[in-house]
Amino acid sequence: MFSKTKIALSAIVLTIAFPASAGTKHHRHVHPVIFDTARSDQIPVLDVNPVCHGIAMQGELEAGLQQTSFQQCVQSEQATRDEIKKQWSSFSTADKSDCVALAKTGGESSYTELLTCMEMARDVRKLHSDANSLPEQNIPSAPVGHRQPTQ
Repeated sequence: MFSKTKIALSAIVLTIAFPASAGTKHHRHVHPVIFDTARSDQIPVLDVNPVCHGIAMQGELEAGLQQTSFQQCVQSEQATRDEIKKQWSSFSTADKSDCVALAKTGGESSYTELLTCMEMARDVRKLHSDANSLPEQNIPSAPVGHRQPTQ
């Protein structure tokens, strides 16, 4: 089963690699979570209690793991929310909208997951930008036995 973070990264990579074509502009239905997020550029309020209960219970059940109490988890999530506040303006509106919608869609919400999603989206965007700005002569040859990538 894929975690929401892996699914988010896949969706972000596909969104960046394959932007919407003119044919998809006719779809007028917008998911309410995405619309609300796009309308207000506010840091979301997430209910981290379910994920923290799960983390605390897992630590109690598995011997040898460092136990994290519910309260430690909540404090960690609040510290991560504070970090998001500091970096919020550095993330693109599209990445914020996508990642907030993902964080609020089913499952257990987490500021850690939200921050990770936005950082990965930003980093993938930068990798694509850097790769597109490289002159062809600076691209290394494929290793022996592998095909050279084509443009």
